Amino acid sequence: MAWHSVSQAQKLTQKSRRTLYRDMAAGRVSWRQGTNGHRELETAELIRAYGALSDAGTEEWPTVAQPGGTQNEVALLAEIRELRAEVAELKGMMLRIEDKTSQKDPERRKTPWWRFWGVQR
Repeated sequence: MAWHSVSQAQKLTQKSRRTLYRDMAAGRVSWRQGTNGHRELETAELIRAYGALSDAGTEEWPTVAQPGGTQNEVALLAEIRELRAEVAELKGMMLRIEDKTSQKDPERRKTPWWRFWGVQR
């Protein structure tokens, strides 16, 4: 089952924070320390200790914030198309640049910096 913070357990059980901590200290409710260092209680443990849990939320699922879509949806879609075309063009340019560097003569090496002074190796 799921693990709940003390605040969430308080809402689910309709018990005070003080009651929950007192029951944890007395060993009536088992808990664990979460990764963030806070106490966590399991759903099954809350049901065992306090009975049926209350519905803390609403019966409805959240709805879309803008059911009609955005106001400038057409403009946004056009901008997305333009950006995709630009990205495709840039990818092509990068491929051409990479191709030019691979066509360079691999036998010809750049002279070392110390050859400037006429030092021979």
